[in-house]
Amino acid sequence: MHEVKETIFIERIPEDVHLFLTDTDNALLWQSNLVDYELLSEEYRKGSMLRGVNKVAGRRLEWAAEVVEHELGERAVIRSTKAPMDFELEYRFAPVDGGTEMTYLMSVKEFGGFFGKLADPLVVRLYGKDVRSNLENLKELLEA
Repeated sequence: MHEVKETIFIERIPEDVHLFLTDTDNALLWQSNLVDYELLSEEYRKGSMLRGVNKVAGRRLEWAAEVVEHELGERAVIRSTKAPMDFELEYRFAPVDGGTEMTYLMSVKEFGGFFGKLADPLVVRLYGKDVRSNLENLKELLEA
């Protein structure tokens, strides 16, 4: 199992951060490695279907996923339904000092040789840097 976990403090209440983060119109604004993103349901809620394309370590990853948990201001979880590797992405939101401590947790069971077995640790490190940068972008957008 490979994981990327990052936490950031954002000076906005959890509900605001959560709503911005799950608004499909905002996805490409704060995620530099996201090439395409679409909500296939009318609204973002438990059971909604998503599809997207990420660029990771120079490779395009097309995926489809389902929102498996959605508790406004607390957490959102999406799980892959079709992807080169199974993944789960969880966003956690906690109120702290009038703002939000947001945690991003991406778990990938196995890359299945998509990047080559020896490259897996390097890909995880590179993706972690992208995530950190993306969260800084998110913070900047929400605090502007």
